[in-house]
Amino acid sequence: MNERVPLQTEPDSLTINNYSGSNVSQLDDSLATLEQQGTQSSSTIATTPNNRNGHTLSASTTTSSDMTSSDVSGDPFDTREKLGIAPLAIIIFYGVSGGPFGVEETVRSAGSFYTLLGFFVMPFVWSVQEALMTAELGSAFPESAGCVAWVQEAFGDRMGWMSGYLSWISGATDNAIYPVLFVEYLIQLVGVDKEESLGQFARFLMFSSMSCLLAYANWLGLPLVGKMSMTICMVAMSPFVILVVVGAFKVDTTRWFTPPTVDNHSGDDTPVDLFSFAALSTISWRPFLNNLFWNLNSFDNAATFSADVENPGKVLPLALGWSVVMVSSSYLIPLLVALGASSAEQKDWVDGYFSVIAEEIAGPWLAGWLVFAAGISNIAQFQAELSSDAFQLLGMAERGYLPQLFATRSRHGTPTYGLLLGTLVIVCMSFSKLEQLIEMLNFNYALSLFLEYLSFIKLRISRPDLERPYRIPLSTVGCFILFIPSLTAILIVIALASSETYMFSIAVNALGLLIFSTRANAKSGGYQVLGGGSSGEMYT
Repeated sequence: MNERVPLQTEPDSLTINNYSGSNVSQLDDSLATLEQQGTQSSSTIATTPNNRNGHTLSASTTTSSDMTSSDVSGDPFDTREKLGIAPLAIIIFYGVSGGPFGVEETVRSAGSFYTLLGFFVMPFVWSVQEALMTAELGSAFPESAGCVAWVQEAFGDRMGWMSGYLSWISGATDNAIYPVLFVEYLIQLVGVDKEESLGQFARFLMFSSMSCLLAYANWLGLPLVGKMSMTICMVAMSPFVILVVVGAFKVDTTRWFTPPTVDNHSGDDTPVDLFSFAALSTISWRPFLNNLFWNLNSFDNAATFSADVENPGKVLPLALGWSVVMVSSSYLIPLLVALGASSAEQKDWVDGYFSVIAEEIAGPWLAGWLVFAAGISNIAQFQAELSSDAFQLLGMAERGYLPQLFATRSRHGTPTYGLLLGTLVIVCMSFSKLEQLIEMLNFNYALSLFLEYLSFIKLRISRPDLERPYRIPLSTVGCFILFIPSLTAILIVIALASSETYMFSIAVNALGLLIFSTRANAKSGGYQVLGGGSSGEMYT
């Protein structure tokens, strides 16, 4: 006969002692009574005094129409399958990268040498630090809100809301990229003019149908997404494995050291010395850094899954570590072969050009396979990002930032309304250009990420007592020094943004602050934030 550990509850919560034997029927009767009284979709069950973040942590007991009594299987507690190290690492990999699809802008902006240098150096500037920060704070705050919990604890409700809001905006923008990117690869394979390839209505129909189908697969549960991602990873990376093996014998290493050409976007191919000021001045820094930033960041999204892993203090750091290795190698190794084995000029590297390189190295069959791999890789990236964004909305609703509607889980444990909202935004943004999408999402994400780093330092100082199942083995000063390159690079990305991106970000931030102020001052509506500072108590 199984026994459950006694849980302490708040006065209005359901009191549970030993969950065994005859208590099963009593508990079922109690739950039925709560449902009849029209309880909220989740009952807040306070943890024992081991309260990590100074707030009441909660576990959801779903009573919404999405969860039927037959789905509970006699257990009112969380019975969802938990993510292991390998599935979580693959989900993180696809949330960040998914392979070298979309790196063509980096080559076109900076040439072979600086592209390889960028993908070799920048993981140690952005990726490693972000993964370490996420491992520590994600295990300290194992909840779906992810970075929102850290920022709120450090800087209060307003900044917590803005962090989650900006992170979600950038995530939804990011997810609109993948259908666009797949079409770019398809156009390169077919070899038709971009304007003649698809009509606007046909493009919209294809994007919206694919988005809705993938959203439904996502609704079926995180374990399914993880298993799909593992299968897709093996298939999607296989053409690059073949490209590396076949192309390795054709590599001319001198091509790696080709300097950038002058004004590469205008078609002038005048060569310059590799390490000269002229070479640095010919790099198109804005698209170059934006593409690197886009391809090497978003490890913090892993924290939104920390509540769905068995042991966050062990699983999260290991999964993040493996994902950093996978992301870095999936860019650098194929680029070393593609740039060394191909005679393509810098200006040839338009979006989707990897399929042309594959045809040049191994033939049309590999080019076709690579386009197919791009398609299914985009599916996995779409799934990983959509899951992360939806779970973040769920966590924000649990913390009182959003209506409780978004805290509703389906019978598969997935956030139904977060998935619906994310899919709607993706469909609406699918007509945008790839470069515009990347710069817009990078700017807002950079602001959110900057807040996360500051929150890490603040919590190291103000909350030394915070239980951290995983802790970066450095002092607070050591961590600050470790983060300096990341913070500096983030500020550079922000400073290089276009005026259009600044205007977009100002409008987005103003809207976010307006939404927060309106909700905070509302007298009704059932989801206002009460109090201030870092109290974090949300009332419905």
